[in-house]
Amino acid sequence: TAAPSATRTPIDLTMAAAAPADVNGIPNDMIVVMPPEVADHVRRIYALGQTLGNNPRAFSKVGDSILDTEHFLSRFDQSPYDLGPYAYLQRVVDHFAGSFARESAAVRIGMHTWAVFDPLWASSARCNPGENAIDCEFRLHQPSIALIKLGTNDVGVPESFEQNMDRIVATAIERGIIPILGTKANRHEGSGNINNDIIREIATRYQVPLWDFDLLSTTLPGRGLDLDSVHLTTYYAHDYTAPLAYQRGHAMHNLSALIALD
Repeated sequence: TAAPSATRTPIDLTMAAAAPADVNGIPNDMIVVMPPEVADHVRRIYALGQTLGNNPRAFSKVGDSILDTEHFLSRFDQSPYDLGPYAYLQRVVDHFAGSFARESAAVRIGMHTWAVFDPLWASSARCNPGENAIDCEFRLHQPSIALIKLGTNDVGVPESFEQNMDRIVATAIERGIIPILGTKANRHEGSGNINNDIIREIATRYQVPLWDFDLLSTTLPGRGLDLDSVHLTTYYAHDYTAPLAYQRGHAMHNLSALIALD
């Protein structure tokens, strides 16, 4: 059966008008790249999803250990947090309540793009026999949006990475799910930035939103990376009134994810 129609949280226009247009000096429309032609495509994807029964108040996560952590978004289902000058994003927290802390069937430590389609990487407890992780997640949660963050573990295989990312994006679109493609702060695949460049190219090719966290990470000490140069520095407080929040990897990752969802 189709999901009930969403009732959006009322927008305080005074608050929205005063909302920051940037994070750490990076304009919001560079952190989340969605020009008019992409916005039009997003509306068409969403409309298809509504005919297929997708939930307008749900999003799914598709990714690796960067997402497979309690530090990624979970606090917004659990509290406490303080959005500070970004209080207008409370409407996002209200709208997607229940998706922030939910354990996605398409998120695993060590996840590669190819593994998304390998049934051996799917949860035996939650997924059907022979079902892959992304099909399982989309069946279980019926989201209207998918936050997709992959590439850390696809090392030295740019052609394979591109082919599998293509397939992931196409799978989401075919199911009426808006894919939001996230870039990463680390350079685990090597000294270049090839996987992020591929992600940006695919977002342009498919006319889907780009969540360019890689760009925002340039404003953070050490790109917001922890000692392993792969994962992000933590910020337990989730207090965006504190200057420290704007120097920590997970704090900026979460804030930019909320802006992308908004």
